[in-house]
Amino acid sequence: MITSVILITAGLAGLVQINSIGVKQNEWPADQTTQRPIVDRDDGGGSSFEEDKPRNDRFADEMKRDNTADAYIIAYGGLVSYKNEARIRLSCIRDYLITAHNISRSRLKLIDGGYRPEVSVQLFVVKPEDPKPTAFPIVNRKAVQLRKPPKHVCGKHPKSLSPPQRRSLSPGE
Repeated sequence: MITSVILITAGLAGLVQINSIGVKQNEWPADQTTQRPIVDRDDGGGSSFEEDKPRNDRFADEMKRDNTADAYIIAYGGLVSYKNEARIRLSCIRDYLITAHNISRSRLKLIDGGYRPEVSVQLFVVKPEDPKPTAFPIVNRKAVQLRKPPKHVCGKHPKSLSPPQRRSLSPGE
């Protein structure tokens, strides 16, 4: 009985699909079928900026392969986040892609996606003819518990960063 209730609830949420063969878990909710991140299946959930650098490097390589494509980067704060965590992560990723990989700022489209259960970042390589990805927040801001931010949000001491990166760490940006 409990299994049936869970399956019905999950089916309504678009998380599982029931067919004549049995239950099959979908990879993506139905409303995001055309918005699959290109580079990695993982969405950077819970990773620090430093831990996420190899993923960002692979994303930059994908961007370099197609000079006509734009990068859409959607960051989400988690149920436990620090103030402006999604925006700060976007700023760190933007500055890293520009300085370390020479990706043009005009090709980077940054989206603060709101909140989800876990902190996450989605990376999309989008060709001009492709549909543009949109954010799908799940958690209401009122449910978010704020915590103290890490001392160095982009993983390095600010004195070791170049001037453009130091400027992006200001609270107003």
